[in-house]
Amino acid sequence: MDRHRRFFYYSHGKLLLTGEYFILCGACGLALPTIKGQSLTIFRHNLSSVLHWKSYDEINQLWFEGIFKLPSLDICYETERKTALKLRDLLLKSKKIQKNFFPNSLGMNVKTKLEFPRNWGLGSSSTLINNIAKWAKIDPYLLLGNNFQGSGYDIACVSISKPIIYKLWNKKPHIIPIEFNPPFKNQLFFLHLNKKQNTCNEIRYFRSNISNISSENINTISYITQKIPFCKTLKEFEELLLKHEKIISKILNLPTIKETHFPDYLGIVKSLGAWGGDFVLISSRKGMKNYFSNKGFDTLISFDEMIFKK
Repeated sequence: MDRHRRFFYYSHGKLLLTGEYFILCGACGLALPTIKGQSLTIFRHNLSSVLHWKSYDEINQLWFEGIFKLPSLDICYETERKTALKLRDLLLKSKKIQKNFFPNSLGMNVKTKLEFPRNWGLGSSSTLINNIAKWAKIDPYLLLGNNFQGSGYDIACVSISKPIIYKLWNKKPHIIPIEFNPPFKNQLFFLHLNKKQNTCNEIRYFRSNISNISSENINTISYITQKIPFCKTLKEFEELLLKHEKIISKILNLPTIKETHFPDYLGIVKSLGAWGGDFVLISSRKGMKNYFSNKGFDTLISFDEMIFKK
């Protein structure tokens, strides 16, 4: 990297429409990139031999700051220890993979900026990993390491910035970019459930129920995933997603989000990713906004406001 130059990297966020935990068992999943994402800006200077990192949220408030000694990346200062350790681990892994990363001890100021609230679950971690990988010029999957429990669909989606069909085959990601612009998209909305799920905890729970999964379940989820992009009517789309919800509900031995919170809503309510938090997909019905607002859910975003299209 040249001296006294600014470098800018950006990744869109993601949402998982189908597949959920079944991707870990070989099922296909459909993931969509979001308009809002995260940026990473680097500026090199000769003022000191430290990396000064600042992370800002969607309202431009500083939520993390850390100072790391170069080139060792020892932590000199941090406002949140856990975040500092995770960040140091990512940077050290990048340096191990790409020997020319941090080639000398020139000072650096780094700024990250989220465009969505941190509790939205759109990929604050996956967008950061992808941006660091771009900076280091390495494969983002290599940064996930052996301890990563997820399927990796989020990295695939944010790195390609297109709707994708994602599948694990022999533990390796297989990605098919697709077009997804349904003719009924003006009737689709995303509702935030006012909390963020812990993906690692949800995956552990899923693995404890993995004996309940049959090859027929996996094939059905894959069939639904592959059918969804070709739906011409909202009715067909809703029927497929309802079938999808019922399968996962039975496997996890958990009620669907609709059964738990919105049993009298006439449209579809589809969990996205980890069950019980973050966003759900809603198909519109008359009086929809008032219905959800009266239940305390006010963050309702249209398809065109949420999903990124190149």
